[in-house]
Amino acid sequence: MTTTMTRARRTVVAAAALAATVSAAGAHAQTLDRSHRPQVPAAAPFRMPAVEMRRLSNGIPVAVIQNHQLPIVSVRAVTEAGPLLEPAEKAGLSQLVNQMLAEGTTTRTADQLAEAFADLGNQVTPQGFTTITRNLDRSLELMGDMLMHPAFPEAALARNKANSVAQLRRLREQPAFLADHVFNSVLFGPAHPYARTATEQTVGGIGRADLVAFHSDWFRPQNVKLVVVGDVTPAAAVARLERVFGAWPAGGKTASYDVPAPRPAAPTTIYLFDRPSSPQSTVIVGQVGPSRDTPDYYALETMNTVFGGLSGSRLNSNLREKHAFTYGANAGLQWRRVPQVSTLRGQSDIVAAKTDSAIVEWLGELRGIRGERPVTPAELDFAKNNRTAGLPLRFETVTQVAQEVANLLQAGVPLTFYDSYAQNIGRLSGPELSAVATKYLDPQQSVIVVVGDRRVIEPGLRALNVAPVVVVDENGAPAAG
Repeated sequence: MTTTMTRARRTVVAAAALAATVSAAGAHAQTLDRSHRPQVPAAAPFRMPAVEMRRLSNGIPVAVIQNHQLPIVSVRAVTEAGPLLEPAEKAGLSQLVNQMLAEGTTTRTADQLAEAFADLGNQVTPQGFTTITRNLDRSLELMGDMLMHPAFPEAALARNKANSVAQLRRLREQPAFLADHVFNSVLFGPAHPYARTATEQTVGGIGRADLVAFHSDWFRPQNVKLVVVGDVTPAAAVARLERVFGAWPAGGKTASYDVPAPRPAAPTTIYLFDRPSSPQSTVIVGQVGPSRDTPDYYALETMNTVFGGLSGSRLNSNLREKHAFTYGANAGLQWRRVPQVSTLRGQSDIVAAKTDSAIVEWLGELRGIRGERPVTPAELDFAKNNRTAGLPLRFETVTQVAQEVANLLQAGVPLTFYDSYAQNIGRLSGPELSAVATKYLDPQQSVIVVVGDRRVIEPGLRALNVAPVVVVDENGAPAAG
């Protein structure tokens, strides 16, 4: 009886409290002026976390960002040991080396490495890891062992080479891969490093001695930078890294990139690669762009957002929404390490019978963004917001921050890049976007690559009379017949 009465009292008290709350809320609601939309305060300006630079005793630069909110640390290694440093006749070597770093070290087999990762509860790769603070030292030890002391076992090498060859065979059946290779071969020249791709022959000719020599040449302190983000001070980070990497000896070679200049711009030409029975044509339209450190960077990226960077961009709206030529069309800038040139290019898979019509519309959009159809205030505002509003989402976790810093180091861009990013985007005007489009996007000097069924699409392409049509092989050279 007593229990029942107690429960009843609690129910009455709770009901009374709820009624009072509702009444108070109602009284408050009556004071709101619902005839006007509430004002949304301006977003706080984005600020990238402060980067503190240090250096190990052997010269390795270390970028440290402190974040003590959680006991988590993320580490990245940025190595200058990519495809531009491999011999042309050994194309695919750098990729094999990077794959083989995790296949065992001089003191641990691949299985022993896997067991060590399982004991830690986090994955460790030669390029980095994210772990809880107490596992930092052990994770660094494993990462350093893979980077500095790979064993390159023959059995694992044979398996990785077989996998690479199988992947290459699959890629050569993909029209996007073929179009990309033809495009780079025509734009830069077939012997240019940017046009170079691994083949079954180059991969087949790679032996263990090649991996050992490449690692000895390029995996050296002068070609490495380290990033540490999270629950660690700069002093503690350097001390821990010094224990693992401090004894890494100098030697080898210092990475430098003597990349040949691209071919001079030429009048627009359509390069057609025959892929019989293709229901769609893969189309790439593009040209050479400036280096990543150009003052036009912000205007170029924002202009591209309007032109082809989003699903609501002009190019996609035209080819997909208006004409139903494709499921999607996009354009973007392929930036490379400073001071190398970039590539401005768009790509789409077009219904084969509509290939010619799509190219006409595409060239029309290029003329439009250059000034025939000036960027509207609505387009400009949308593009600016798209470039800046999402910045905080890219820096939410220590893993994301570490990767963003690593990307800047890899690109040769100052670590202060994001400090004024939003301001540089925010001050852009519509005429500035048209100006960079006029400067870098020229419908009269574009490379147009089409991979598709020649029998279906060639007559229409020639009838356009907008540019010469050259039938090419997979290396961009004129094909017989």
